[in-house]
Amino acid sequence: MLHRTSAFLTIAAAIQFFLPCTGALGLKFHSDMSSIKVDAQTGQQITRAFRLTLDKSEQRTQFKAHLEDWWRSEDGKQSFYKAPGTLKHSCANWIKLNPVESSVNPGETLTVRISAAVPNDTKPGGYWCALTVDEVADPNKIVPQGVGVVFTASVSIGIFINVTSVDRSAKILQLSTDGVATSLKVGNDGNCPLGIEGRVEYYSLGDLTKPVASVKMTRSTVLPEPINTSIISVPLPTPAALPSGKYMVRAVLDIGLAHYIGAQKQMDIIHATASTQSDAQTKK
Repeated sequence: MLHRTSAFLTIAAAIQFFLPCTGALGLKFHSDMSSIKVDAQTGQQITRAFRLTLDKSEQRTQFKAHLEDWWRSEDGKQSFYKAPGTLKHSCANWIKLNPVESSVNPGETLTVRISAAVPNDTKPGGYWCALTVDEVADPNKIVPQGVGVVFTASVSIGIFINVTSVDRSAKILQLSTDGVATSLKVGNDGNCPLGIEGRVEYYSLGDLTKPVASVKMTRSTVLPEPINTSIISVPLPTPAALPSGKYMVRAVLDIGLAHYIGAQKQMDIIHATASTQSDAQTKK
């Protein structure tokens, strides 16, 4: 059974993963899960590294690294991994990994060197792929006899290469609420992946100068292909902070430009009760 841990456009360092399992030991290791993000020119050579440190309590473990094209479903709940070159904006074929396969002793660190050569004829835009490092069977390791479940680990990080100049452009296509959250449908009509941050503000119709409540969004990524839209959901403030009623709702997004983009819509905010939430889950 494969456990895959993924991180894209996130900020996280020295995370320790304890992969859950039942009746078997999960692999314990430390790894910097930050995405690799580079601004480059055509013809440029780029070198970076991915490091994974095996916990001292583990046994000698074999790892194999490879590149994949990657994207998410519109709701962000599913990730898809395909062969390098599947996407037009893939940079996987520019990259060589060294080593491809290696064994790591307890407490030691696996370092995968990532060398990218941007082709001279590359069009401006953002290109990406995923580096995946899998735990594989060690040929020198004794395998127990009998029937059982073997748990193996897999970790993926994003590699993003922006070839100047990139066009960051997005539109808010939809703004709605269901009594539990406010949802935005955001479309990426530029030529590069967008890291999106922002907030949702709620204004009384009698005073549009100061929000009654404001909720910060969790950072998300919207790709330009093959799915260039993303649904971003932001939980509603509590009924105490935002009583049910009519409000002007504003979404304010930071997509990496010198200015924000936004949209607003008058809405009836009616907080869902426990029973309505249960009904909604049943319908799904």
